Amino acid sequence: MRLYYGGLVVHQSQSDDGMIEVVDLGDARSMHFGTFPRQSTMSLRMPHTLELTYTEAMMACLLLNPNPQRVLVVGLGGGSLVKFLLHHFPDCEIDVIEYRQDVINIAHGYFGVPADEQRLNIHLGDGYLFVQQRYYQDDVNYDMLLVDAYDHIGMAASVGAQAFFDACAGVLSANGVMSINLWGSDKPLFNQTMTRINQSFDGNSLILPVKDKGNVISMATKWHVTNSDMKAMKRNVEQQEIQFDINLPSSLKNIARQNRSLITRLFA
Repeated sequence: MRLYYGGLVVHQSQSDDGMIEVVDLGDARSMHFGTFPRQSTMSLRMPHTLELTYTEAMMACLLLNPNPQRVLVVGLGGGSLVKFLLHHFPDCEIDVIEYRQDVINIAHGYFGVPADEQRLNIHLGDGYLFVQQRYYQDDVNYDMLLVDAYDHIGMAASVGAQAFFDACAGVLSANGVMSINLWGSDKPLFNQTMTRINQSFDGNSLILPVKDKGNVISMATKWHVTNSDMKAMKRNVEQQEIQFDINLPSSLKNIARQNRSLITRLFA
């Protein structure tokens, strides 16, 4: 197989939805959708760890809900978020919605996503339609909703729709949190998406730009995060970091810095 940025392509396949390549470089295995940016990366030695900074930033939502019991993941990729949650939360039940069967197959075959884990339910289909179904038809509430629905072109259009975020807010539990990966370098689209998130969540959103990347993580809740909440997070963050090792102290400081209209002088 050909070399790919110094790594070795160990799998390459093409479907109607596009190309998928799996590339090994040292201890790292990455998934690509036929382009240079990595869609997912895992450590071959420790497959449950989060290797990409944007996935660490997405899981900063643990600051807002530190013990999720039921999670919905929109977009499987290589399953980094799924494996992290399965490892750290043995009582957590996880639903995943992924629209590409070939992504699911490769996540099982090359990225260690278990195919026989009772706590993990992977559904094939459209993320927008799945969340809508849960909102209108099922009596299901999630403590955490993780949205990372990108392909080689960008974020799926339906996932950015107002009705999608309305349904996201509707399926969250009272203490639930949505964490969504956005592309901040496209300012008009980013601003439009944040306007829709704030409309669905009554303005209860925070942003966390990913250092040295174009990604911006937005976290939205059904309650208003107060200074008191932030101080409680600050008291607990060091212990959480010992458990999770995902740069939570840095994320908390960046959240405070980026959302000063909400959080004032906490880290002065």
